[in-house]
Amino acid sequence: MELLTTTPVATPNRDSILTTIRDENATSTQKAYAQAMKSLFAYYERQGWEFYPSAPDSTGVFVERVLSYLRHLADEGRSLSTINKTLAAVKSHVTYENPTYYAALQTKLVKAFMEGLTRQLRDHTPRKAQAFTVADLKLIHKHLSKKHTPRAVRDRALIALGIATALRSSNIGTLTLSDITPALTIDGLNVRVRFSKTDQHGKGHTVPVARAADRLLDPVRAVNEWVGVLASYGFTRESAPDFPLFPAVRGQRGVQPTPMLHPNIAITELLRSVVAASGVSTSTDVYSSHSLRATFITLSNQANVSEKDIAAVSGHRDMNTLRSYDRTTVERAAQADYLNA
Repeated sequence: MELLTTTPVATPNRDSILTTIRDENATSTQKAYAQAMKSLFAYYERQGWEFYPSAPDSTGVFVERVLSYLRHLADEGRSLSTINKTLAAVKSHVTYENPTYYAALQTKLVKAFMEGLTRQLRDHTPRKAQAFTVADLKLIHKHLSKKHTPRAVRDRALIALGIATALRSSNIGTLTLSDITPALTIDGLNVRVRFSKTDQHGKGHTVPVARAADRLLDPVRAVNEWVGVLASYGFTRESAPDFPLFPAVRGQRGVQPTPMLHPNIAITELLRSVVAASGVSTSTDVYSSHSLRATFITLSNQANVSEKDIAAVSGHRDMNTLRSYDRTTVERAAQADYLNA
């Protein structure tokens, strides 16, 4: 693709041209790239790095930092596909902003790094996020229900709804008050999902959430309680339909009119904190934002829900991919019948 010059030109609709070029990617791909860049920027911020270095050898430093981040993802147990997607996101980002850096990512050095990483990870099984058991969830919700703070109420609702809908963190982070409506045919809620990884045309879909018999674990009750807290701050579906369902909550300032920054990182940190505080486990690093999705699929499978019905919520098209989320498929084969002979 011919890259546009970074030098200002006389064409009055240059921004429109760039937007049209970006639209070669499906909306879901653009959303995935945006999420990957948010995670990268968060990592850079922790390191104190600028995305575009001001060092004399700026392109060399730029490439080294990108490769450092990709290596970090590999060390964190991320899959090769995730790392490739991240590199593609960086390339897409700089293509329109600074073609010089795009060219730097096309060099033999970067290709050699990716080939080496592919060889290293070829036989590597990415670490899968641990799913919660029902007993784990009871400990978590009991712990949070005792705190009576806006953050605790929000976190309970986020965890309960995240599991009930099997949504990815990127989808959870973009939910607004207008996306939650009462269900018509069941006692529960409908959650509108504006985009998904498999929704190439951004048509969106609706996920129904039914009430649970256990009040402590009921996602509908948890969400309604949180919506009530937001209403006390003046944010309702009628008055502020685009207000984020799970906004930032900061100390004494309480609820903020801003979305949760970097949902993947924020939700992972939230879960690990509550896992430790509630006594679920001291090994918190086995949990991540993906634990919510894995929990829905695992517990549904254990309850003998059909794969078709699970996939209708999780959005999976490939049943093999769906099965990979179930953390008890292998364990189910274990039995002690032979001891009772």
